Amino acid sequence: MAKKKIKAEAKVKSTVANKINIRDGLEVLRSHKRRTVIWPAILIVSEYEFKCTLYDISLGGVRVKLDLPLATGTKVQINIKGFGYTNAFVSWYAEKFVGLRFTEDTDHIADLLGEHAENLF
Repeated sequence: MAKKKIKAEAKVKSTVANKINIRDGLEVLRSHKRRTVIWPAILIVSEYEFKCTLYDISLGGVRVKLDLPLATGTKVQINIKGFGYTNAFVSWYAEKFVGLRFTEDTDHIADLLGEHAENLF
């Protein structure tokens, strides 16, 4: 029994270390600085509107929690915390989270977010 427990603990430590390595690797690959937020948003897909919660933002895109699986490449609009609408497309979906990439340039997104964009450069 003790050997099984040690192997299980080693597996957990290995999994945690791998997640940290993956997260650190993604930070290097990202082209925009991210900011953690918890903001309400409205996602528009075709003629349908969905309330969602935004969990992080960059000048390139956002991560939102949404109980609706969306296909990669789906064109959407998002209204972030009343800042106004911007166009985006789905870049990934996993476990009730959707990654959206803005289609407008970073200057437009910075103007849209106003003072909230200061920490994103």
